[in-house]
Amino acid sequence: MVVSLVKANPALAPLFLFAGAGCVAAVSYPMYLLRTHPEILVDRKNNPTPWNRVQQHQNIKFLNVKPEFYEARRSLERPTY
Repeated sequence: MVVSLVKANPALAPLFLFAGAGCVAAVSYPMYLLRTHPEILVDRKNNPTPWNRVQQHQNIKFLNVKPEFYEARRSLERPTY
């Protein structure tokens, strides 16, 4: 149906192209976030506190403004309370 519609009116091809790319991006970016970010919790049984696995020197932010801050914390010990 889409192919015959594009053949009848070729000006609609960019519309379908960008709408399809937007749909793919809308699905793939959340999947990327689920795989790579430890603070997003999906499975509550096996690891209910994933933020406890993050080390003090580990950067998990999307945009790192001051990378030297995390490098300075690398030599610090984890506090015990």
